[in-house]
Amino acid sequence: MPKNPIDKLEDLIPRLVEETRQLREDNQRLQKELNLFRSDLERAQKDGVTLKGKVERLKELENGQKRMEKDQSKIRSTVKNLLASIEKIGITL
Repeated sequence: MPKNPIDKLEDLIPRLVEETRQLREDNQRLQKELNLFRSDLERAQKDGVTLKGKVERLKELENGQKRMEKDQSKIRSTVKNLLASIEKIGITL
């Protein structure tokens, strides 16, 4: 015998309530997960900025070292030339 609409509704309501409860739990879990992902993203962005700054600083230091090496090479050459000039004059140190 077919159920009347009220009986069908009585059967469906508990299932609907349970499904709604599960959806709320899933929603809460997903909200927490989303918040964690957002925190991770913010941290990664900050770390990226920090790393970018460190890379820039390293480049500056490397460029400074190259300039210093060129300067040292010029100074060595100048000292050698001066020593050679002094030796030509006949002065000994």
